Amino acid sequence: MAAVLSLGLTCNNACVFCAQGERSASSSPREREAEGLDLARRLHVEPGDVVFVQGGEPTLVEDLPAVIRALDERGARRIVVQTNGRRLAYRAYARALREASSKLSLDVSLHGSTEPMHDYHTQTPGSFKQTALGVRHARAEGIEVGTTTVITRSNYRHLAEIVQLSRALGARAVHLARASRFGRAARAADRIVAPEELVRPQLARGIAEAARLGMGWLAGEKASHAEARELFAGLGEVEIAEAEVLGSSRTTGALGAASDQNFVETSRLVRAKPPSVNRSIAWER
Repeated sequence: MAAVLSLGLTCNNACVFCAQGERSASSSPREREAEGLDLARRLHVEPGDVVFVQGGEPTLVEDLPAVIRALDERGARRIVVQTNGRRLAYRAYARALREASSKLSLDVSLHGSTEPMHDYHTQTPGSFKQTALGVRHARAEGIEVGTTTVITRSNYRHLAEIVQLSRALGARAVHLARASRFGRAARAADRIVAPEELVRPQLARGIAEAARLGMGWLAGEKASHAEARELFAGLGEVEIAEAEVLGSSRTTGALGAASDQNFVETSRLVRAKPPSVNRSIAWER
């Protein structure tokens, strides 16, 4: 069985296909933290359950390690955090998540095989570098990682290359998910949603590449094996645009001086650019 814990809608990316559209959380980071811990402690978790932690962006909840720890204590078999991975560009933060639970895995958004392709989709310059570095740090800390790619008109030709990058970063599995008419994608479907007949052969290439590389994969209702489904958190909350039909949705660089706390505060703005990072500053409670 599976349970879902939602930690609000605030995000530090502004993805062109975002299922949550322009919705944003009105609560403060501290309020969201208290709510998250309370929900984690009250969530009904049976031994053996998989718990999916979603947002917005869960890593913007300051005490996410405590939330993960609480879920572990409730008996979760696996805890999957859906994230853009950017905050894990701080190695000490990745370590804090790993120390919270040995049952943790990450579902990291990766929407391009190159920096321009990924950053176009997130509408956040520098996000690719932080995400890539975040995945490397997670793997260095022993955290299991899968990557989710939302398929759009701008990346469908490059699915095999995205799979290759995911593997190179250390991911165990890939989720290739078609963009559909929720949220922002509903308002710009002509430039976001790729025609099915164009996607199909490229998706087959991406799946074949994942199999060749020994990776698990999930695409729609099909998966390489049953466990692959447990690695990916799905949509979370969505904004359904009026009069639209149903569908589905979903870092290595030169970095100068800001604390991890500043990263959380500046990221409260949906389109906030990633701040500089001083590698000498550790994330600590």
